[in-house]
Amino acid sequence: MMVPDTGALHRPSHQRHVHYVDRSIQRSLLLAMVTLEVTLVAASIGFAYWRIIELIDASMYRMNVTQTAPTMMLFAEEGLWVMGLFAVVNIVALIVASGIWSRHENLVLQEFSGLIEKSRTLDFTGDAEFQPRHEVLALTLAWRARERARFTAIRDRMAQLETTLSKNPSPGNISALVDGLNKLLPPAEARP
Repeated sequence: MMVPDTGALHRPSHQRHVHYVDRSIQRSLLLAMVTLEVTLVAASIGFAYWRIIELIDASMYRMNVTQTAPTMMLFAEEGLWVMGLFAVVNIVALIVASGIWSRHENLVLQEFSGLIEKSRTLDFTGDAEFQPRHEVLALTLAWRARERARFTAIRDRMAQLETTLSKNPSPGNISALVDGLNKLLPPAEARP
């Protein structure tokens, strides 16, 4: 989801640093993967031990039997079988983890896109239906609250300006109201 930050020296001062960590889900995925790996290693060692003991017992007490395959080849076959199973379980676990991560990411992006769509249409009404399950959503909701307050202040200043203009005011009053209104607008370089 995130692109590495290669232009750190050329980044504008207002741009945020990229965070690669999403503690809300990565902690549980990491814990699950470590638990799975420990379980797999223990099961692999136990299975390999059991199979090797069987091979040794099968060939140790036989007398006058011709050996069908070298013992080391039998050990290697068992080891490859265990390692193959180990690899398959790891691949399945990675696919499941990737699916969980993608689902989490898509849910956050879906909610973020909904908030951005509301902002794009200048709909800064309440966001009660959005529960910030992620830092990005919490930051977006905070930004929307600030913008809601700023737009309310602009609307109030515009109403004051209209009322003042209808009363034939002095140029000083108009200038003060316009200056107050300009302070509420974003800087010129930030405007589209």
